[in-house]
Amino acid sequence: MTQAPIGGWVAENARTCVGFAVDEAYALPLAVAGRSLIENYAGNEALEIVILDLGISELSRHRIATSWPGPAKVSFLRLPSKNLSLDGLPLSSHEFVLHLNRNVYGRWFLPELLPEEYRRMIYLDADVLVVRDVSRLWHLGLGDHPFAAAQDKGIPYVSSQYGVPDYRELRLSARAKYFNAGVMVIDLDRWKASRIRERALHYARTHPFMRFADQEALNAVIGGRWTEFPMEWNCPVEDELLDEQHAMDPRIIHFLGPRKPWLDELSAASCQAAYLDYLRRTQWAPDDHE
Repeated sequence: MTQAPIGGWVAENARTCVGFAVDEAYALPLAVAGRSLIENYAGNEALEIVILDLGISELSRHRIATSWPGPAKVSFLRLPSKNLSLDGLPLSSHEFVLHLNRNVYGRWFLPELLPEEYRRMIYLDADVLVVRDVSRLWHLGLGDHPFAAAQDKGIPYVSSQYGVPDYRELRLSARAKYFNAGVMVIDLDRWKASRIRERALHYARTHPFMRFADQEALNAVIGGRWTEFPMEWNCPVEDELLDEQHAMDPRIIHFLGPRKPWLDELSAASCQAAYLDYLRRTQWAPDDHE
């Protein structure tokens, strides 16, 4: 695991690609995340948003597209069911993530569904709010690693509680940092060359009682061989005030856990207020959303 240098990568195709993987339950938060992303984007490259559609209705697809101002290009992809499937993958029994279903594994598949000319992608969970320009994140140097991410605030190491229980058997260092997979900068060629999806699928199918499902599997197969960027790019909110250390200048706010700003009143009031402000500028404005 290395610290990400600022800059150091130049887009060969002059476009910034941001990917999501969502189903119908996350159509509303996707609309908000995309709106906040677009409004704060100031990069020189064209912005492209690619969505892995894991069961979004036609109506919601239309509402998402009309929630986002130009000039971002938006594409929807689907899993080719004949050879890629989420069926049978285990779900976590941990109370913190009982609200999630098998579609959380979608992020594993997205890098391999993009056209060959795509070399890099920023992956975002839909329960984020982008409050700064992602151009700096896009240009992070990754070194020889397949992706960059932020260390998980609640699970800092693979040996931490809820980390990777079999880290010793997997020959992982106890001090290998554990990352949160909700925001990643992915080198698509290295991701595919490292066979991350296949290795993570094998881990998931042989470890049916994973605590944090897809995230545990990724940490298990990567074993600390990833590049770290500052937590401001994946700043956690868990129905509490932001940690003072990370409240200074959050760039991407990540609403973790089962309580979400579009469903519940959160004690992180300033973050929720910012979220609802973006929500009002989508097709799910409060007057239309019960």
